[in-house]
Amino acid sequence: MDLLARLAADGLLNEDAASCLEDCESLERRSVVLVGVTGDGKSSTGNTLCGSNIFEVSGGFKSETQEVKHADFKHTSGDVITIWRVMDTVGLHDTDLSQTEVLDRFSLFADKTRDGIDVFLFVVRWGRFKPEHDAALNAFVRNCGEVALQHVVLVFTHCTASQEDLQKQLSTSAPATLQRWLPFLQDPTGSYRAIGIQNGEPEVEARAQLLMEVVEQTVSQNKGERYSNEALAEARRKQAAVEEAERAAFQSAVEEWRRSVGPVIIEREEGVVTRPPVGVRDGSSTS
Repeated sequence: MDLLARLAADGLLNEDAASCLEDCESLERRSVVLVGVTGDGKSSTGNTLCGSNIFEVSGGFKSETQEVKHADFKHTSGDVITIWRVMDTVGLHDTDLSQTEVLDRFSLFADKTRDGIDVFLFVVRWGRFKPEHDAALNAFVRNCGEVALQHVVLVFTHCTASQEDLQKQLSTSAPATLQRWLPFLQDPTGSYRAIGIQNGEPEVEARAQLLMEVVEQTVSQNKGERYSNEALAEARRKQAAVEEAERAAFQSAVEEWRRSVGPVIIEREEGVVTRPPVGVRDGSSTS
């Protein structure tokens, strides 16, 4: 109760969510994490979900999101009222930070929700799935573990395709780098967990509602099971162990190379005379 009151005072709850403070103990809580590379519309998608411009949007090449930011909003589905927490994260391809620092900052979403994550929204600009997006998904899996993929929904921004057309295009014309991820993003019906959205357009509310439907379907298909903070900690421990083993193997290979090469021997061709640089004689310089 105190936490939600502080969030409301700080402007991190939309009006609907703030109005539920008195009844918050009886409300269901869910959480979403926005994932992706800088500039594809993560923050804008977060604003669309929340129904207000809470997250700062980058207008250039530099990411506005350098730390995990969050906001809560109320969503009503039938008779069920849910408080959703949306977390915006640092771009996974942020060139101003080392990859280690990026993943350290990205992983701080765990501090914002002790009960785990219901859905990860991997945001990609429509028609753009480039090597950096493939690298971002690889980094996400290394950091969070493959189990996190069952909670991932692809959100294509700047996309006006209908759900039917989007599914067809993913099935028939997705680039090879995206095709290899699609089997991990299929739901039990064979459809892909994906949606196209046009942030900031007049019909954005309808798209936001459709996005929430896809999010809720993902929660239902996972039977309400969340991606846990313990799973994140375990995945990060495994990745740290892999990186340490790779460093040890590299160091061992370097030492083995040094032992096998031995001292460096320089062979001079017959008749070739070598002299020290001008001004240097017998190890001493002359002036």
